[in-house]
Amino acid sequence: MSAPYGYDAYPNTHHINYSSHSQDDVKVGFDDLIDEYSRPYAANANHQTFAVTAPAMESRGPDHRRGPSFPLGQKVTIAEGTKAMSDDTHDHSTIGAYPPITTGMKDTQPFWRKLIPESLACRLYLLTVLLETIVDLVIEGELYTRLDLTYSSSAASKKMPVYLSIFAMAHVFQFAMAIDAVYARNTLQFLFLTGFNLALLIYSVIQIAEIRQTILSSDDSDGLINVSVSVLTTIIPIVVAVAELAYILLGWKIYHEFGWKVYKFLGADRRIKKMYANFQIYECLVKFDVFFWAGFSVQFIWLVLSKDDWEYYVTCAALPLSVLLLVEGHLAARHENKWMMATFMSGCVGAMVYFVYKLTKVFMYMDDQFANIWKSLVIFSGGAIILLVFTFAMSIVVMQNFGRGLKDALARRNNTYHVRGVSKSHGRAASLNPNRMSID
Repeated sequence: MSAPYGYDAYPNTHHINYSSHSQDDVKVGFDDLIDEYSRPYAANANHQTFAVTAPAMESRGPDHRRGPSFPLGQKVTIAEGTKAMSDDTHDHSTIGAYPPITTGMKDTQPFWRKLIPESLACRLYLLTVLLETIVDLVIEGELYTRLDLTYSSSAASKKMPVYLSIFAMAHVFQFAMAIDAVYARNTLQFLFLTGFNLALLIYSVIQIAEIRQTILSSDDSDGLINVSVSVLTTIIPIVVAVAELAYILLGWKIYHEFGWKVYKFLGADRRIKKMYANFQIYECLVKFDVFFWAGFSVQFIWLVLSKDDWEYYVTCAALPLSVLLLVEGHLAARHENKWMMATFMSGCVGAMVYFVYKLTKVFMYMDDQFANIWKSLVIFSGGAIILLVFTFAMSIVVMQNFGRGLKDALARRNNTYHVRGVSKSHGRAASLNPNRMSID
């Protein structure tokens, strides 16, 4: 009776050449056998494997055949065609070794492409801020032109260009903060921007009467746009109000999107999440300090001080130094440097003393030196003092969290969020960890 398959179908698997001696001559002792095979994964000439060819597998095609085996020390390069067809291949260099070699991913996207967010809600948010900024800047520029044509020596005519410039600067600042919030995925900054835009809405309503009183011949003034001043001043609060509604709706959507993304790189550790929330609040306070400090300094330099006064040059020098101080506060929290944070907190105390002194001086001379501008100076100096108090308090909280793991979590975010490796097969972000299963 013959076997189902001939012996010719199987290769010769014997790896010992038997001679004509007796069976006892070729027996191997147990100790020798253990010594020889005690290292099964070491390089050994006696260890060989063979691909078995069976007729049943041959009939099903070459895809059902077992591939050749290789020793562990030999690394075989994967074919380029195989790598192109494989979607879950992490090691693009060699196989046969563990763990796989992690290759760094290069971000080949241009800089302008990085500024465009992937989320539709974020794109609509930035588009709304951009449209609001463009429309209001055009109208403010038109009002400034007509104000220049109807120039008078009154105090109201001198202060209106400053107020228009601050309003325009606020829109530019808002657009920059919106881009930063989307790029940094700072959910709390969207809440701050919503409140900031609400303040712009109130300011735009207040300036309607002041602009109409300043530009006496509003309908007869020549300008770039053939529209009356009453219509232009009415359009601004309408645009800001519509944008405010859009910010609330889109901000709610973005809050849920960023909440999941933040959870992915922070994990479920509530301690880290709480520290990150404090860090975000601190960052928002530092950024909005810039606007109130700069706004107060510009008004004080332009409307109050003269070039013959020594305080004029001190204020001009203090403006860039204050911006550098706020940058130092950001770097101190990001890199967890206690000496830089201590310097920043000392600067906050000095700035607080300065603004309290200025606010007291404004109240003392509100009927004389600051008769027509005291309201705006009180708003900016008071806002700066309030922000400084909260900034100083949050700087203490953030400094207490130094060395507790937040710095490492932010470093992981920079490595995974801002380096967007995209797979060509499905267009989604690829995992940077070769031993990790991703559901992105």
